[in-house]
Amino acid sequence: MSTAMSPKLAAVGDRTGPQSFLVSEILSAAGVSLPAGSPGVGVTAADIVVPAVPDANRTQAQWKTDRPVGVNDTVIIESVITRVAGGRIERHIRLRDEAGAILESGTETWILDDPAAAVSAPELDFCSAEWGNLLSDSLEDDRGFTSSLSTWDGTIGLRCGDRELHLRVYKGNIIDVTRRVPHGATFTFVAPAHTWVDLVLSDADDFMRRAISGEFSSTGDGYEYLRLTKPLNMIIAHARLIARKADS
Repeated sequence: MSTAMSPKLAAVGDRTGPQSFLVSEILSAAGVSLPAGSPGVGVTAADIVVPAVPDANRTQAQWKTDRPVGVNDTVIIESVITRVAGGRIERHIRLRDEAGAILESGTETWILDDPAAAVSAPELDFCSAEWGNLLSDSLEDDRGFTSSLSTWDGTIGLRCGDRELHLRVYKGNIIDVTRRVPHGATFTFVAPAHTWVDLVLSDADDFMRRAISGEFSSTGDGYEYLRLTKPLNMIIAHARLIARKADS
């Protein structure tokens, strides 16, 4: 399997797959024998197919099973790097059936032997403080964003995995970018790290389509979350804008 990932080019958005495999063939080629019905078939297949991050050690892995993968299943296996920061690489792995339904998925943390070997870009470190400041600076000159919130006083939360950022807004202006505000965010937009990668780095700006289909979640005031879908769309558009600066 080809991969864009290398010790000098590891970056958010690097992918392997998607590629279809018959699980029994994967296991046989690797010399692994697992009886039908054995637990851990999916994660074993993923370990065989998805290459290790070069010159790095995997220090953590979390695995989720929606429907257990069987030895005789055909699965589509893919991975994407979701974060690169300080020599630490986070990667999401997904196994789907031929209809596209997610069967099993996992997140991994890798620590590079040489931290300088990874390309760390704050423009792609979603919901970090530095990313939030870049986002705020970009939104500052968007009259559409400021006018859409011209009478609003509240806090928009953005969550990527376990990272959360709060944008304190007063009459269209972002007056503070912080991890937490005293009384919490008015609402928080929530999406897993791999979804942020798809939203920000995909060729199509399809936030509204995904939002309408219920792909995202929120906490806090659900009414305000729905009412401010337009400003949220603008926030994602500016996240896409600053991400392109990282590419350049």
